[in-house]
Amino acid sequence: MPPRRNSPRATKKKATRAGWNFPAWLRSPTALLFAAGLILPNLLSIATLGGLIDVSVPPRTICIMAYATLAICARRIPYALTVILFLAILAFDILWTIFVNFGLVPSELLTALHQAEQVHFFRSPLYCALAAVVVATSGATLWLLYRRETLLRANVGALFAAGLIFTAVDFVTNVSPHYQFATLLGGNVPIESAADKSGFKAVAGTNGRNVILVLVESLGYLTDPAAKRQVDSPIFDARVTDKYRVSTGSVVYYGSTTWGEMRELCDTREPYQQFTKTHGSSCLPAQLRKRGYATMSVHAFSYRMYERDEWYPVVGFDKELFGEELVKTTRRLCGNAFTGVCDADLPPIIVQQAAFSKKPKFIYWLTLNTHVPVTPGQAMTNFGCENDPGIFQHMRVCEMAELWHDVFASVSKLALDPSIGPAEILVVGDHAPPLWSRRARAQFEAGIVPWYRLTPREGAIAVNRPQKPTATR
Repeated sequence: MPPRRNSPRATKKKATRAGWNFPAWLRSPTALLFAAGLILPNLLSIATLGGLIDVSVPPRTICIMAYATLAICARRIPYALTVILFLAILAFDILWTIFVNFGLVPSELLTALHQAEQVHFFRSPLYCALAAVVVATSGATLWLLYRRETLLRANVGALFAAGLIFTAVDFVTNVSPHYQFATLLGGNVPIESAADKSGFKAVAGTNGRNVILVLVESLGYLTDPAAKRQVDSPIFDARVTDKYRVSTGSVVYYGSTTWGEMRELCDTREPYQQFTKTHGSSCLPAQLRKRGYATMSVHAFSYRMYERDEWYPVVGFDKELFGEELVKTTRRLCGNAFTGVCDADLPPIIVQQAAFSKKPKFIYWLTLNTHVPVTPGQAMTNFGCENDPGIFQHMRVCEMAELWHDVFASVSKLALDPSIGPAEILVVGDHAPPLWSRRARAQFEAGIVPWYRLTPREGAIAVNRPQKPTATR
């Protein structure tokens, strides 16, 4: 009697009873498809979901499904086309992550690419590490996608289902109010500037005093009041409060630095490229110039960045000082990816350069050194961040706090300088810091930045116009 053969169904049941052989599955075509279409292209997101690394990335719904779909299609399309499509998805993935993280909008794509040559990305250890991960995972993915014959035997349905599940988990985990998705929609939201909200704009230019507006790079609204007090303590020093009333508040922000500039200088949310072509004369510098003020801007980075040398004169600045000119005096640079003059070195130069006219001055200072990623150890302030971030909860936030403290110390110097003050002064953040750490972002209120207004006390004499003595409070 011939031996009895097991039916395929019986064999399948026997294998099921024996349990799933995970090591064998790892060598299967389906595992190869999972690696190429889900795991490797999304490795950074997977690591953040598992809490293996503290990196904050926005939801990547479109990209996750695009990689999975490409892996399925790669089995039957020419490999050259697979490479082209993969690189296109990768480019979109990178741009999406950067744009959402830094509050940019699609219309700024060409401008951002053009300005990228001003940024020294590979001076930043963080950006070098991220670039290395992207290159390694992309190379491995393309190598796996080349194995088309093996991929043809894979379970496509399993990958598609896993992709949908991972997309949902990624969205729920990474969606956050700290990502300014509303940047894409904020054009119809009523504009609110700190200059208006604080009363600064209504007073500027009406009393002969100098006017100073300081827009601080990435100055977010810290959730811990003690941390906030440690950062802004220089302007609450008794020497300052003896001469100034200090009021504080917050304002809603959208977008990146140039959006912050247009918000405070021109009371608009329109892009600077369009607005300055036709409405530059409505901006604060131009209005103050009409009132007899000499206007000056100071920025520690290159004049080429966002064509500031072209549109600053249009909005009313008589004199512009950029990094190329400032470094001749300071002879010191700070930062890595955004290398420029050190903000802490600028107050004496601002005072010196403000003497270019005997008219009352409007001085606009756009700071630089707290642009992400920051370089540790370059601040004049030392909070001991390398040992313990303390109340700032995260080393990167602590390092930024040291640099912000330097800015507030510089503002207090300008406020007390007899050739500048007493002046009408406003300090405000452009946007919250676009940190790559979820824990670091959590130290800030979402969607708002702080402002500080320094108003000369009654009896203070304007530098550029004598006033009759009055009783002091």
